[in-house]
Amino acid sequence: MSLMDVHQKTINKIGGLCVGYDLPPRRIPAGERRVGRSPNNRLPAMAATALLLALLLTGGWWSDAALALDEAGWGRVLAAGGQAREAARFEESERILTEALAQARRDGSQDVYLAEASNELGLVYHDQGQLDQAQSYYEQALGLWERTLGSEHEHVAAALNNLAEVHRAKGDLQAAESLFRRASAIEGRILGAAHPDVAVGLNNLAELHRQQGREAEAESLYRRALLILEQAYGPGHADLAPVLNNLAALYKERGLFSWAEPFYQRALAVRRARFGVSHPSVAVSLNNLGCLYQTQGLYELARTYFEEALSVSEGVSGREATLVGTILGNMAYLSDQQTLWHESQGLYERALVIQQARLGFQHPVVGQLLSRYAMVLELLGRHVEAGLFAARAASIRSRQTSMPGQTDPSDRRMVMNPFVR
Repeated sequence: MSLMDVHQKTINKIGGLCVGYDLPPRRIPAGERRVGRSPNNRLPAMAATALLLALLLTGGWWSDAALALDEAGWGRVLAAGGQAREAARFEESERILTEALAQARRDGSQDVYLAEASNELGLVYHDQGQLDQAQSYYEQALGLWERTLGSEHEHVAAALNNLAEVHRAKGDLQAAESLFRRASAIEGRILGAAHPDVAVGLNNLAELHRQQGREAEAESLYRRALLILEQAYGPGHADLAPVLNNLAALYKERGLFSWAEPFYQRALAVRRARFGVSHPSVAVSLNNLGCLYQTQGLYELARTYFEEALSVSEGVSGREATLVGTILGNMAYLSDQQTLWHESQGLYERALVIQQARLGFQHPVVGQLLSRYAMVLELLGRHVEAGLFAARAASIRSRQTSMPGQTDPSDRRMVMNPFVR
């Protein structure tokens, strides 16, 4: 057997690195103090900018006279942090929200304020794939909301949903399913079966079933979620995009490429209509279309989409963002498939530098990149280095499979896109 044959068998064993799934949308509790997903409850961009300038110029986040944090002022601060997060300005968002949380604690503010800030910080870390930090803040929010609002409240359901997604991303599917079902039951009783937040829960449960191999159940839930959102918002709303994307990815995984493409294209269209051409979520959709065409062997078309996705992502999020690392890994795999070994080597190296820094040295995504990189080094005749990187990849796989309740990270469906919407 030739080295090329061994390489191809290894690729098949490792599975497809190319990421085709969005992380499901993590619902933020709506309310008078919270800026949720409704455009009627959002802080205008100019107002958020003015608020940040005022905070920076005065050397503080709010005046002593405002330490009681009236609802409007608190909402504006959280809105500024949330909008920075949605634009992938994570350091700015983390700075705003961390200071807001610290100030609220110093003031002895109401637990509901502390819960809201904790949930927002959880979202910031979750969007970057920093799952342990996200879990810690979500658990804080859950405990505070349960203590102040009781167990039957939509904010509690939101925190349960967010925690479930962390467990799902870590591969603990049993814990994730229990939390998802608890959140869905609360929302169904409080909001009714046709509420958009219920659709978000259905989408997330569908994604869990997909990971469990329960594809028929997943498809049914995706379809129900899409119908609810279309009836609530219309067919062109940006909140449909994650469900459209995930349904497309399910069809791609089944090899139903002609079914997948229209859903991917529709997700891209609604995101461009809502956010413009330069936004992280647009880069996600471009990346996922690149994955679809790569899977079909349409390599040049795939490269066009990946290059546009990379340009958008670097432009809005910076060259060291997690999404940039994801796209670079996909481009490396594409070059790998085209036997462009030196090009593939450079792209894998860039992706590894980013993902190790962002996700940690033991993350399954890093393990998959290392496995591919080792095979490319082997093909280039760098056998000693290849062996060292292959051993590191094997160590990560062994560590992941030895953790109770976790799925095998060599399963290609475990590869997460550490980016939301």
